[in-house]
Amino acid sequence: MSVLKNAISAFDPAPEKKEEIELALNLLYDLAQSKTDAFKKDIAQSLRTAGTEENPTIPITQVLGAHSETRAYVSDDNSKIITETTDAIKKFVSGGSDNIINGIGSLLSTGVNALLGTGTGIQSQREDYFVAVEGLAIIRVDVKSWIRKINVQGITNKIESVLAFTAVKSSVNVDKISFNTFLQAYKYQLERTDIPQQELIEEITNAKEIFNLLKTNDIIAMNPSLESSVTNLPSSSLA
Repeated sequence: MSVLKNAISAFDPAPEKKEEIELALNLLYDLAQSKTDAFKKDIAQSLRTAGTEENPTIPITQVLGAHSETRAYVSDDNSKIITETTDAIKKFVSGGSDNIINGIGSLLSTGVNALLGTGTGIQSQREDYFVAVEGLAIIRVDVKSWIRKINVQGITNKIESVLAFTAVKSSVNVDKISFNTFLQAYKYQLERTDIPQQELIEEITNAKEIFNLLKTNDIIAMNPSLESSVTNLPSSSLA
C-alpha cells in the first residue's frame, strides 16, 4: 500500500482545504485497504471450495504465495495501470512462459479497461482466475481488482483513480481434474496472445508433459516403490 501512501504524503493542497482533503485521502486509503483485506478472504474461501459442485473451478493443493498492491493514478495514466499490473503478475509468476504471462496480461487489461470505463465517483471491482505452467509446476492465479474513480474537488487535479488488486498463487491439484479440463482454461488464455500456431502447440505439449508428470498414478508408474508411501499418506496430503 506504500504507493498510495506516498501519493497521499506528496499531495499538497491549499491551506484552507488541507484538512478536508487530507481527510478524504485518508478515507480513500482506508477504503482501499479494506478492499484488499476483503479480497484475501474472498479468494481464500473460493480456493477452499474449488472443484466442488458449488464452485466448479480448477481445484488446488495449497496456496504458494500472495501479492497485493494499491496505486493512485491521474487521468493520463490509464495505460500505465495496465502495464504495471501486468508487470506485477510477471514478478509474481516467476519462471513462467512470456507467452502465458502476456496472455494473462491481455485478459487483465480487458478487465481493467472495463473498470476504468465506470463513471466518476463510482467504484467497481472484478475477479479473474488463470492457470499457467511455472517451471515444472502447474499453478492457478486468482486476481481481484477494484477501482475507485475520484470526484472530490481539490483532489482530482492530482489523483483521478485508485486501483487495488490482490493476486494469490496456488498449486493445481492435477489428481482431481483431467487434462482436458485444465486445457479448456489454459487454451483460452493462450488464444488471447498473438503467438504463432506452432508455438501455441508447443506450449500445450509442454503443459501436457508436466501435467502427466505431476499425476500421482504416473509418478508411481515410473517408480513403483513410491506406491506404498503414497497410499499411506493422510488424505489431506493429496487434497
